[in-house]
Amino acid sequence: MKFPLMLRSTHETELKTAIEGLKCKSRLIDSLNATLNNKLHEINCLKHEIEDLELEIKGRDLSIDKLLIELEQKDKKLKKLEEYIEKLEQVSENKTLRNCSLNTKLIEKDAELKKLDKANKDLDDANKKLIELFNDANRKNWCNNESSRQLKRLSEEIIESDKINKTNLATYIYNISQYVGGGIPAEIKVMDDIK
Repeated sequence: MKFPLMLRSTHETELKTAIEGLKCKSRLIDSLNATLNNKLHEINCLKHEIEDLELEIKGRDLSIDKLLIELEQKDKKLKKLEEYIEKLEQVSENKTLRNCSLNTKLIEKDAELKKLDKANKDLDDANKKLIELFNDANRKNWCNNESSRQLKRLSEEIIESDKINKTNLATYIYNISQYVGGGIPAEIKVMDDIK
């Protein structure tokens, strides 16, 4: 009977892949935050420009219509930038939620890996027990086969001999009895360094 070996390295590869995915998502969020900061800086610059324009308007004798048109254009730009910032914030929230979801999955995978490690240890223990049972059965089988061979040889020699020497016969039977329940079978040895 063969048991499948569960390799820990398979699960470690899955964990490494998940961690790399999280790092990639984190870099993306950092990039979005940098873009958001740039846009906020642009808004601040535009606000300063608007303030400068207001000061210039007070200092100059410009018509009210021209001032309103310029302010409306700046206001439109400002609204577009604010809408863009809102979209960026929504994307950032979605990425944060997805990052949390990936962290949860990583924790679940870690718990699953611990369960698999325990199951792998149980399989190793079962394999060692099976090896012990196999070695014992192999030894008994070898001894029985050797005893059977010796008994056949003894019976052939008894049939062929005209005169039986009781001392030789007793010695021979004693030698055969050494194989019953004992002997030197081929044994399987456990290799602990298998990964």
